[in-house]
Amino acid sequence: MPTETDLRDDAALRRRAEAQVAAAEDRDLAGLSPEEVTRLLHELRVHQIELEMQNEELRRTQLELEASRARYLDLYNLAPAGYVTLNEQGLIQQANLRALTLLGTARGAVVGQPLGRYILPADSDAWYRCRRQLLRTGEPQACEVRLVPRNADAPLTWVRLEMTPAQLGDEQGASRVILNDITDRVHAAEALVQAKVAAARLTSEQRLGAIVE
Repeated sequence: MPTETDLRDDAALRRRAEAQVAAAEDRDLAGLSPEEVTRLLHELRVHQIELEMQNEELRRTQLELEASRARYLDLYNLAPAGYVTLNEQGLIQQANLRALTLLGTARGAVVGQPLGRYILPADSDAWYRCRRQLLRTGEPQACEVRLVPRNADAPLTWVRLEMTPAQLGDEQGASRVILNDITDRVHAAEALVQAKVAAARLTSEQRLGAIVE
């Protein structure tokens, strides 16, 4: 079903066509033979059909693009990883639902804010070094940081930030950041280290007991 924009475009196209017809009628057509008039009418009809077919093809392409964009937005927003787009100053321009969940904020509150604001101060140096390296070399960078907890009782969330250069209009220095929650992996690694330390301590005590005996 044609949209209001399509109807406005059709009206504008019709006005331009009428202006061209008016200009053509000003020319002297009396000297044309019947055969030439017939040929001219045939060409006009063919041209009209071509325009109608092109217009239909453009509308079909527009519908396909809109459907493709809707699918992309669904995939973007429902992705299991967080996605954030930053401008040259490091300010958030776009964020999907997973990123908003990790950052603990709403979409309206996050746009225009620096991503560094949501990173634990103790890990800020790692974040800024990683970003400077990206801007300097243009090569993908990654670092692991903790996010600022939403409240004093909330546990810390570890994320791996993977950054790549991005084109944001004509602006240079923009980047895209993928946020992957690695909290479980970090806790598992810490538990493994503690288990190894405990095992080593137990072994030392066993050896000492054997020596005493």
